Order: sequence, then structure tokens, then C-alpha cells
Amino acid sequence: MKQSNTFSPGRRKLLIGGASAAVALGVFGAASWEQLTNYRASWIERVVRENLPNIDLDPASLQAFIKDMLASERMQRKEVKVTVFADRFVPWLPAHISKARNGLEGLERYVLTEYLIGSNFFRVPDPKRETIVYSGMALACRNPFTYASPSSKT
Repeated sequence: MKQSNTFSPGRRKLLIGGASAAVALGVFGAASWEQLTNYRASWIERVVRENLPNIDLDPASLQAFIKDMLASERMQRKEVKVTVFADRFVPWLPAHISKARNGLEGLERYVLTEYLIGSNFFRVPDPKRETIVYSGMALACRNPFTYASPSSKT
């Protein structure tokens, strides 16, 4: 009785092609992962600048903010790094997958909130007329809206 070969040449080519693509993607991903810190820094700056158009941001303090953000516990999480990585290399993903979109939007909100709370944005009369300077991460109650203004005391 002749034993039949169920592993066809077409199937072999498909498996070899798939394995080659997986290896190439892995190499590309590993090489890109090293550059991800630089990309995360530029991503943080882009988030702040895009959400604060026509506002003068102090460049030195913005770089200090980026450094603080990259060192923060939240930005060190693997899922955050993957989210930023996906935003760069697979930009269609957040547009089509709600979990990725929600993760990216939440991360953008976090970055912008930390910048606004840690800067003089809420302490100047008109942020469009003054340079916004980041002074550091706020450690106490960070919500500027929880404090009553002096004129509202009764």
C-alpha cells in the first residue's frame, strides 16, 4: 500500500512564507522597539502640542515634562508601550478596534492632564498670551477646580 503525502507543495510554500513573514516582523519589531523610547518622547510632545494649539510652550520645561512622563510608572507599563508602538506602526488599529482606541485616547488624556496640572496653565489669566511653563508633577490634590476662589468665600 502506497502512503500518500498529505503535505502538498502549496501548503509548504504557505508555511514557509508565513514563517518568513513572522521572522521578518519579529526582527522589525525588535529593531523598532529600541527606537520606541525616542518615539514615545516625540509622541508625548505631539499630544501636548496638538491639544494646545496657538499656545506658547516653554521648550526646556516641555522637555523636562517629557522626561518625567517617560519615567512615570504608567508610561513604563508594557501595554502602554505596545499602545504607542501600535499608534506608530499600525495606525489603523485604534481607528478600527475600540479597545485600542480607548487605550490610546485614555493615554493621550493622561499625558495632557499631567502637563496642564503640572504647568502654570490654570494659574495664568490668559494661556494664549503667556508662555506656559511646566514646573513638575503635582503630588497633592491635583484638581484645580476643587479649590474655591477667594471671592467665593461666604
